[in-house]
Amino acid sequence: MSWSSLSGASKAALIFAILGFVISFTTLSTSSINGVRTCSYMDYGALLFGALAMLAGSSGLMRLRDLAPDARSLNLVVCVAADVVGVVHILRGIGMVGGPCG
Repeated sequence: MSWSSLSGASKAALIFAILGFVISFTTLSTSSINGVRTCSYMDYGALLFGALAMLAGSSGLMRLRDLAPDARSLNLVVCVAADVVGVVHILRGIGMVGGPCG
């Protein structure tokens, strides 16, 4: 199996999932009032590319039956992995996983 056996949606999902780790637009706001610390963090790059990876991965899963039988398994793995990574990116983007406010 190679890059050429991936569908367009699988290729897009893989690229978006990788870009979610590379491109980052973050905001961080912290304050402390009377000893109570508040923190707000967002990574808009992770949110955007996580959503795009999930959209492309889900689109690839819906079109899986149209592919040749020998290419289905690789496309299935790539699309499911992109959906899982997309969820992680979204959780990371809202600061629930790996954020500085944790």
